[in-house]
Amino acid sequence: MSSTPETDLPATSWAILGMLTFGDMSGYDLSKMVGASIGHFFSPAKSQIYSELRRLVGLGLATVEEVDQTDRPNKRIYSITPEGRNRLRAWLESSDVEPDSFRSPFLLKVFFGGLSSHEVLVTQVKAAHERAVEELAALERLESEIRHRPEYLHPNLVLRFGLAHTRASVDWTRDVLRELQQLEDHRAGLPASQLEKG
Repeated sequence: MSSTPETDLPATSWAILGMLTFGDMSGYDLSKMVGASIGHFFSPAKSQIYSELRRLVGLGLATVEEVDQTDRPNKRIYSITPEGRNRLRAWLESSDVEPDSFRSPFLLKVFFGGLSSHEVLVTQVKAAHERAVEELAALERLESEIRHRPEYLHPNLVLRFGLAHTRASVDWTRDVLRELQQLEDHRAGLPASQLEKG
């Protein structure tokens, strides 16, 4: 595939540039906004956010202004430039859509769970279930805030994907815990000679 200006930058660059379309903000504010929005499905590290901001300024896709503060250190406010908007739109409208990548050390532990302690695996799945329940509650609160706001139509479409995925995670971890408990109950009821064969 031939390189274009839109494929020369990583997706994180476009994510940060896109966040600046919501308004001028400091790196700190942008990091908070990322965490409350796209951070649910695309979460760059805080250090990466600052390095991307510097890159975007260097490329002329964003500007930075030093703002004096009397009671705290000066802060830098970043803004998207007209060129930044043009390049962002070109990236959004480019035909290339890479497949999603998904890595889960937790699922690796479940996959190889037969080699580990049953109790440890149950503890890990319980923790994953609790995290999914907490994430679902956070997403549902966010949905209640933006559901009827037309300006958030497109973010809401992505939020609905997140809700569906997280509900599936809640259901899946609950089912796994039930099956692991059934397995333990079954083993507890078997004679020792049969357990050795299993």
